[in-house]
Amino acid sequence: MRELLFALREFAPRRDFVVYAQRNISPTMLAGWPIVPLPRVSSLLRVPITLPRAVQRSGADLLHVQYNAPPVSPCPFVVSVHDVGWIKYPQFFTPGMRSRLALLTPNTLRRARRVFALTQAIANEIAEVYDTPLDRIDVVSPAVDPVFRPDHADSALKAVLERYHLPKDFVLYTGALQPRKNLTRLATAFSRLVKKGLPHSLVIAGRRAWLHKGMLEDIERLKLGDRLHFTGYVEQADLPCLYAAASAFVYVSIYEGFGLPVLEALASGTPVLASSIPAIREVAGDAAEYCEPLDVDDMEGALERVLTDSALQTTLRDAGPKRAKRF
Repeated sequence: MRELLFALREFAPRRDFVVYAQRNISPTMLAGWPIVPLPRVSSLLRVPITLPRAVQRSGADLLHVQYNAPPVSPCPFVVSVHDVGWIKYPQFFTPGMRSRLALLTPNTLRRARRVFALTQAIANEIAEVYDTPLDRIDVVSPAVDPVFRPDHADSALKAVLERYHLPKDFVLYTGALQPRKNLTRLATAFSRLVKKGLPHSLVIAGRRAWLHKGMLEDIERLKLGDRLHFTGYVEQADLPCLYAAASAFVYVSIYEGFGLPVLEALASGTPVLASSIPAIREVAGDAAEYCEPLDVDDMEGALERVLTDSALQTTLRDAGPKRAKRF
């Protein structure tokens, strides 16, 4: 969202933009942008009531929403749909989330002036699932913040590792902790490499999200001990050095609409192992190593190659930043 706002300001400098936000936003994330705070209420009240009231008061000419628009909008709107995971993989969503999206999203798509998808793969899925003509869907991919780059001072890298109590050699995952991120299979593949003598640790960085409990219990049963690190939420300012310090970045989701962490890792020059699913391949191209997300054996072999094949590491480190510049 931050990069989109900066791009809009550059593209249309004479336009005024405001951000409607219910959650607390980091001052550094949207510094300089006018923010209209919304009451902290359920989305069942926010979407139909508090959001349209705020939009009407501010006199907006166009509203950009994600997934769901007010049933009665005070102005025309466009909608971003990141994926249709609640239909493709309903087991990865709570009943409440599925019900809300099923109730509001189809109507939103029908009424929107334009529909934005993050990748062509997701545009095709939206067209298939909701019978939305492709000529109404625009592919608008996220950009990567320029703070994600390969060159960081050794002192900065060391400070971040010390702040989160991390070892020198580690495999990194960043993102929400939820079942579709496939972290149990990742940890299983990693545990096999530890038994083979791999010196690295596995660092899982991110907040716990919905349906995480069973997944974390499965990971704990692998008994990785001090070779497994859960950092919790990582400050945005620390992420660039965390990526750059990692021996490899892994993102083996079962389903994604884009996978922004993959793009951030590529820009950081960190070797990437990712799922061989359409959206991720569209993002990373030939700048990543791939594995089948449901095949632990394939994942183990791919991760071993990324961590031990020096020629492959050099190829991926060189290709990543070049690929990221395309976004």
